[in-house]
Amino acid sequence: MGLRWKIALALAAVALTATAAVGIISFRSTSARLVDEVDRSISEASALLVGRAGDNRVQIPNRGLLEIYSVRILDGDGVAVASSFDAEYPVDDHAAEVIGYPRGRAQSTVSFDGAEARVHTIGLPDGAIQIARSLDEVDSVLDDVRRRTALLVIAVSLAAAALGWIIAGTVAAPIGKLTRAAEDVGESGRLDVDVPGSGSDEVGRLGAAFRNMLGALSQSRAEQQRLVQDAGHELRTPLTSLRTNLAVMRRHPDMGEDMQTRILDDLDSEIVELTDLVNELVAVASGDLGDQPVEHIDLGMLATEVAERVGRRRARTVVVEVRASSVVDAPRSALDRAITNLIDNACKFDQSDGQIDVVVEGGTLTVLDRGPGIAEEDLDLVFDRFHRADAARSMPGSGLGLSIVKTVVEHQDGSVTAQQRDGGGAEIGFVLPSASALPTPELPISGPPTSGPPSAG
Repeated sequence: MGLRWKIALALAAVALTATAAVGIISFRSTSARLVDEVDRSISEASALLVGRAGDNRVQIPNRGLLEIYSVRILDGDGVAVASSFDAEYPVDDHAAEVIGYPRGRAQSTVSFDGAEARVHTIGLPDGAIQIARSLDEVDSVLDDVRRRTALLVIAVSLAAAALGWIIAGTVAAPIGKLTRAAEDVGESGRLDVDVPGSGSDEVGRLGAAFRNMLGALSQSRAEQQRLVQDAGHELRTPLTSLRTNLAVMRRHPDMGEDMQTRILDDLDSEIVELTDLVNELVAVASGDLGDQPVEHIDLGMLATEVAERVGRRRARTVVVEVRASSVVDAPRSALDRAITNLIDNACKFDQSDGQIDVVVEGGTLTVLDRGPGIAEEDLDLVFDRFHRADAARSMPGSGLGLSIVKTVVEHQDGSVTAQQRDGGGAEIGFVLPSASALPTPELPISGPPTSGPPSAG
């Protein structure tokens, strides 16, 4: 059953229940009111319709006065001694209780052969007198009320069903369009379908939410396609180099030892670069950079640990200066990777023997190098995926390192920064919201030893 039918039938059921309840209450109220009016008229007429003769015997008055009333005189045993009743209504228990009791009075509704009457019994010293009025008029009025109420209930229910059908059509039409749009997306896979629905009501909000969902899916698909295209482009360079070097070794199996060593070193370098690229592609494509549990992290302490590790691996001096310590909320492994990428990036572009500086101040971390710096036109692009400046295309790297930094930082409501360093070089870093200040003193300036070969760690 469709939504339109459900709404129409629901409104019809509500209307039927409400009008039927009102009709029943009205019918019962009318019935009770009519019976009360009959009782009142019998009570008023009893003084006029009953008289006493000189011998103190109760007599039936002239029939002309009894257009709508009947009178019956009972003896002490409840046997009728005189009657103008149209039917022999039985003497019920209520009437029998007042026989022989002066001023006793009983009221009851009695029936005989399908005829009903309202009977008042008035006790006398040696019997009782009964005054009755037929309820045919009351029954006729109630039958008319019953028919009119039933017709009214049916009419109101049909009107409610028609109104519900119209309202349901207004409500269900945009929902039906949304359903067809969703089915179109499911069948065709297209995300640029026209989604109906506007306004601030529930249907309009549903349409807006559906459009936003399709927009997010479209953007995600576009980013996925761009990632695949860029990744394919970046993978071609190391793979081409590997294939070329292997082809050279096959063509010249008797090449000199020096040439063979150079080719093997080149192969090793390309394999390392290819491994780093694949690892970063997996990290970006899996989307787990911001899905790790958030911890309270001392940014200065984490930066010191990362600086020591990267310094040992690259045989560079990396100095961390903590100007104001702060705790930030972030996934530890993701933030560790972001700081590692920043320092690795600085070591890659800074070909001098100078130290790499890391400055931590509150939730701000900045890595400073003495490399060629960043061209003005590249300042807004350095954190884009696979972006590599013209001067850096000959250097190893995937172009994903700073993009990962941006992803990690923005997942924690932070921001990234990049600018030229005074005196040459670049200043690249990020700003994270501080969780709370630490009571511990500032961390000392530290730096790893610069001697010795790079370690595997």
